[in-house]
Amino acid sequence: MMPPKQRRRVYIGLAATALALFLAGLIYGYHGRHTPICKDGKPPLQQQDTGLGQIAYRCHNGQIVTAG
Repeated sequence: MMPPKQRRRVYIGLAATALALFLAGLIYGYHGRHTPICKDGKPPLQQQDTGLGQIAYRCHNGQIVTAG
């Protein structure tokens, strides 16, 4: 059994790690929100759900891009 001081340090360390991972996810999502799907930067012409969470986008230049 751990002494109370050591147990508290472990809990604080776990909470700090969870908070750091949460903040890293927020920052990553914030910076990636304006990433264009098509290489030409225009919005896709058409999208189709191919199943299992995969979405196929058709761009102006005929390119097919899958995202999921």
